[in-house]
Amino acid sequence: MKNSAKRGRPKSFDEQQALEKAMFLFWENGYIATSISDLTKALGITTPSLYCSFGDKATLFNRCIDYYLTNEACPIIEIMRQAKTAKVAIELLMYDSAKRLVQPDKPAGCMLVTSAIGSAKQIEEVQLHVSEKRHNYQEIILKRLQQGLEEGDIAKGTKLDALADFYITLINGLTVKACDGANLETLNQIVLNAMKAWPVFESSAE
Repeated sequence: MKNSAKRGRPKSFDEQQALEKAMFLFWENGYIATSISDLTKALGITTPSLYCSFGDKATLFNRCIDYYLTNEACPIIEIMRQAKTAKVAIELLMYDSAKRLVQPDKPAGCMLVTSAIGSAKQIEEVQLHVSEKRHNYQEIILKRLQQGLEEGDIAKGTKLDALADFYITLINGLTVKACDGANLETLNQIVLNAMKAWPVFESSAE
């Protein structure tokens, strides 16, 4: 007897490839504007097969966010671990983010920022998932700043929360610029100027 879970699924169905296609669709159009019809057409599967394989639209979107963070977003943990100082870690993170926001063959901006914008009740579930991922992102940065404080490359008394908020806000702003058509040269100049603000946070600790 055939497994009913596979009924309606194409013989060549590859779940990872399907996730990638769905991710690009959500990344390009956002959660609200991407319909089930858009997804089944892009993935080449029927609606029952989509629900059977991935659950509902929100569940699929959440999996696409995870796929994006694993395969498309900048490798934040690796950057934080390999950088010699906290300042270098933030600088490398910003430059790497800028590069990924304006890739010629991919949607502009960061999917974590652009894809779940809105206030409709129907997207509360996916917004919560995205918010959790953003919180994890900030915690990774705060942990690296705390390490820098302990190792002496950040001045004692520096408000780490304020430092992290400033640079995360700037990274989010790079997404807006990228979506508005800014090129990599423009984004890199913003990063260069942003790093000049680092001493301001340390001087305010004195």
